[in-house]
Amino acid sequence: MIMQTLQGVAVSPGLARGKAFVYKAEILRKTCIEGGDGEGVEPIRADQHERIINAMHDVRRGLETDADHMSSVLDNHAGDIFKAQSAMLQDKMVLSDLEQYLSKGAVDAEEAVRAVFALLASRFRKSVSIATRARGDDIEDLSRRLLQSLRGIYAHRLEGLPNGTVLVARQLFPSDTVFLSRSSTVAVLAEFAGPAAHAALLARELGIPCIGGISRIVHLANPGDDIIVDGNTGRTLICPDPEAVQAYEQRCAETVIASKGAIPIARSITMTRDGVAVSVMANARSPEDVTLALHNGADGIGLFRTEPFFMASKHLPSVQEFVDFLVHSLEPVGNLRVNVRLLDIGADKNPHYLPMPAEPDPFLGRRGVRVLLRYPDLLAAQLRALLEVSRRFTMGILIPMVTLESDVIRVVETCRMIAKDMGMGAMPPIGAMIETPAAALTVGRLVQHVDFLSIGTNDLTQYTLAAGRENPLVSEYFHDDHPSVLRLIALAIADAGSTPVSLCGELAGRSAAIPALLRVGLRTLSVASTLLCDVRKTIRETTTSADKAEDSHTSTKQDPT
Repeated sequence: MIMQTLQGVAVSPGLARGKAFVYKAEILRKTCIEGGDGEGVEPIRADQHERIINAMHDVRRGLETDADHMSSVLDNHAGDIFKAQSAMLQDKMVLSDLEQYLSKGAVDAEEAVRAVFALLASRFRKSVSIATRARGDDIEDLSRRLLQSLRGIYAHRLEGLPNGTVLVARQLFPSDTVFLSRSSTVAVLAEFAGPAAHAALLARELGIPCIGGISRIVHLANPGDDIIVDGNTGRTLICPDPEAVQAYEQRCAETVIASKGAIPIARSITMTRDGVAVSVMANARSPEDVTLALHNGADGIGLFRTEPFFMASKHLPSVQEFVDFLVHSLEPVGNLRVNVRLLDIGADKNPHYLPMPAEPDPFLGRRGVRVLLRYPDLLAAQLRALLEVSRRFTMGILIPMVTLESDVIRVVETCRMIAKDMGMGAMPPIGAMIETPAAALTVGRLVQHVDFLSIGTNDLTQYTLAAGRENPLVSEYFHDDHPSVLRLIALAIADAGSTPVSLCGELAGRSAAIPALLRVGLRTLSVASTLLCDVRKTIRETTTSADKAEDSHTSTKQDPT
């Protein structure tokens, strides 16, 4: 085959070679099923009709299980959502429409489900009622469940990818990325994947190359194609010729030799050139992440994300299941500090078993602590599990997406009541995530209620510059080293006073940004495990002396250090 050379945007560095797995999410197609006067109508295909009936029974059983589980863990309202979906499947008109479509000719059960449910969703979305329009999402969810049942699929398509996979996709959402792993995925190619997108973030944490901005990539690559990915330059080779393969292998060998000298750097204390100690911690989301972080010399886990565990689960995990997961994941940390973030869902991170109401602006709606406060039983279950785990580890609890002082007060009060109920004399430290301009500008008030702060620059940049991190149309506006972002960071650190402040966003892992961050007083960074060695090296080459720095409010791209 002829080699194709494609140029995209490098969003996660590294070299890799593997076989293409082309991931195309299920898309509902709008197909007209109206019309016909009965002439020429073929008999209903009995085999396909039986498949649909069996799939509907299967999905209803799953919905009833979800309803019971949600009602027991959260509240009856949460379970009612699934009961309503089950009722939709029992509507005689739905089955009638499916039978009518099957009678039109040589179509299978899958095609009938796609067509009928696409039309039903369209009808709901044309309603003048907001509540009725939102039911269109329920229809699409039912369609996906039925299609999975028809195909015998009871897991996400990205679960169990073969080793050596180069994942090729138009776009990856958080619900997709939770199934990626170092052991199977060697690289990611996507049409839409900016530097701050969740797919890029996870790729950097996993230490796998990722390239975005490749138009029509899902049509250019075929399943099983041999692909070479250069995440340093953004170049991709599909079906490379022997000369290209030889050049790739030579570069890999050179990279291995160059990386051998980096390990000793991670084993010693991290001091700047002028003798200032800086703690370098790691971001993690799994047992494998924690193990790699400690292997690379992390001073602790600055941010342990909990939502990947919840989003990968088929049902809302129980308190004990969550406790077991955390204990297993954190076992290697010993006495080192670990900060676990409360479940941060909403916007583009929605577990399928916790349907969120349709919102015109999800990123400006319920997410993070707002979701937890909306579902107090979910918050209580999270806190109870974290308090139990804190008996065994040196642990802090992080509150995600804080905006108002009252957000923090309500969570702290809830935690205090649960700790008292559990017979705990003292609570673990509680911290607030600084991810909105409102939080950054009111740090002086927030520190009256929390023990530490963690600045998340990915969302802070998104909300400061009004540029969605997942939106490729405004990627040129997303600059996490913009003077406005750096100024907010500097103000937050200054207003925090003696309250410890760390920074866990992608900005912390970029060598060009580190000097400016240290000069405004930041003394704790939390980065992807694969970046620990490079970050430590940069810190040792940096001075915090003001007389050797430019104005800290200017872009780090202009920093001469």
